[in-house]
Amino acid sequence: MDQPFEDVWAEWEDLFGQARQTLASLKESQPAHVVQAGVNALFRTTHTLKGMAGMLGFPSFSRAAHRMEDIFDLMRKGRLRSTDSLVETLEAGMQALESGFDGLKRGRPEPEDYLQGLRRELGELEALARPAAGESQDLSALLDLPAEPLKALSDYERTRVTSALMDGVPIHGLAICLDFATFDDRLRRFSEGLARQGEIISTLPWEVPEEREGLAFMILLAGPSLALDGISVEPGEILESRVLAAPEWVPKSLRAEILAEPEPGTAPAAEPQPEPSPAVPVQETEILRLPAQRVEALEARLMSVAQMRDAVSGLLRKATQAQAEDPLGILGRMEEGLLDVQKALLQMRMVKVDTLFSRLEPMVRTLSRDMGKPVRLTLQGGDLEIERGIVGRLGEPFLHLVRNAMDHGLEPPEERRAMGKSEAGTLRITASRRGRIIRFDIRDDGRGFDLARIEEKGLAMGLLQPGISVSQERLHRLALEPGFSTLDRASHISGRGVGMDVVREEIEAMGGEILLSSEWKRGSLVRLSLPLSRVVVGCLKVRSGGQTFGIPLANVLRVQVGHDLHRGGDRIRVLGMELPFESLQVCLGQGDPPEGQRAFVVLSQPGGSAGASLEIALGVDEVYGRAEILLRSLPELAQVPGIMGGSLQEEGILWVLDPEAVLGLAMDSLMRRVAHA
Repeated sequence: MDQPFEDVWAEWEDLFGQARQTLASLKESQPAHVVQAGVNALFRTTHTLKGMAGMLGFPSFSRAAHRMEDIFDLMRKGRLRSTDSLVETLEAGMQALESGFDGLKRGRPEPEDYLQGLRRELGELEALARPAAGESQDLSALLDLPAEPLKALSDYERTRVTSALMDGVPIHGLAICLDFATFDDRLRRFSEGLARQGEIISTLPWEVPEEREGLAFMILLAGPSLALDGISVEPGEILESRVLAAPEWVPKSLRAEILAEPEPGTAPAAEPQPEPSPAVPVQETEILRLPAQRVEALEARLMSVAQMRDAVSGLLRKATQAQAEDPLGILGRMEEGLLDVQKALLQMRMVKVDTLFSRLEPMVRTLSRDMGKPVRLTLQGGDLEIERGIVGRLGEPFLHLVRNAMDHGLEPPEERRAMGKSEAGTLRITASRRGRIIRFDIRDDGRGFDLARIEEKGLAMGLLQPGISVSQERLHRLALEPGFSTLDRASHISGRGVGMDVVREEIEAMGGEILLSSEWKRGSLVRLSLPLSRVVVGCLKVRSGGQTFGIPLANVLRVQVGHDLHRGGDRIRVLGMELPFESLQVCLGQGDPPEGQRAFVVLSQPGGSAGASLEIALGVDEVYGRAEILLRSLPELAQVPGIMGGSLQEEGILWVLDPEAVLGLAMDSLMRRVAHA
């Protein structure tokens, strides 16, 4: 795909991410002006999506975005009030658009109507908000303003004035006069300060006093009060501040009508509720976009600087200690600075896993309601950061897997009761990192995979040979084959085959792997493991067999150097535990050190704990420090056991070990020793 389209897709992903966050915030108890700011932001988002789709030649998407824009327009004009049910419908609509966006990225043809499944719900909202003849009301004439500024108000601004007064919120006016040279910055500061107090309805041109030069404005604010305490005001900037309209100015007959009939889209008035605590207004995030080539060129330049640093380091270390002391200190600071810049560049490529999780919550809620299956959804690891490209490509596979778990994994409530389970099923999605590997586990407590049925279907399709025993792992892998399904008919939720082969192809295309496991009637696990192209890792530096290695500190329990020599197969006592000892050289296929080794590192498998037989004492020649390094995936190491990447250091390439792989190699070596004893 060419670069311009990649930039467009990235911008659409940002817009959808902001929309998900804003919709979620509408369910929280917030002041009216904060809700209004969120609705305005959603209106602008759908308007932007509509325009971009039209320019790119996606008419169906443009029509669907336009319809969502109309709904948000009804909300911002006060014709529909924000309620949980309304927000859930809007979430479903934005989710439908986002799913359609994933299809466009993959070159799929457009459907006739992206919102087909929500036509009834959206039609009801539009009908509910449609006014009866002669019902429209405009209270902007109550504003204590001259005729010319009143004429400058737009229809939307008049609607907002009317809505605020009907809600019992006064309209304040602040007239300011600003210098020509700084008016844009000063107006922005005034607007930001006032937005924390209420809804800014309009900024109108105002008459400049004869004794002043500059530009004058009248800012209309809907809010309980107007205060300037939090705004740094320059001398002469404030011309006047007053109430332009108050709720009590509304004619009694109109107020009686308002009290008698609820506004369209609202529920009957409830008991008075305590005032919600002040909330921070919705802040729009400024996105800085850089071409990927520019970032990569900067990374290459930094790499060349790092090589220069290494050359200088070698020269300095040949000098006497007295001569080298100060330059070496400077070199150390230079090294820290370079790593900080490398981290910053890496950060530019990263987003939180929550951006992926936030797409799943509304879908699970909708499926739970439509299927009549109550579900407890748990999401863990959302604060982890991964590359933006990975998140973009994981969207569709995750949607397939979650639909599959809801449709085929979790049983209906009555079936769960009969099995002694709780009526509500459990769906748990966790993200974790192992070095440069990001892992996603999708677990449910449903019926699991029917391996007998899978084997029967595999034999029928010719994927298995009669009379040959098949492992559970092989049977689970069959579910990932193209066209494989144990269902006799397709489901409207997840479809025939549930797209599991599509999931496998996408994950493997990213250099990752997918693992399925289950226990019949107890639940299932889908594990996705994906490599990060680069990541900063804290490492313990060791030497073994004349080579330098890094061991991720997250897997190191203890470092010890003693007087006794240890050999592979020995057992040593550390921290009250008796651990097996194996040399790192042997693990990497280099043979036993003839003299034995005094230094060792206690290595722990991720998730292991003391006493769980997941620790081992790994013998090394020397332990000589720690370092934070930028770890890169190296294609030539794809088949090298125990190595997960490398980093260029002043002493050469530092090979970083894969702790889990090394533990496996060590245990294999120890078992061979026992077998040959």
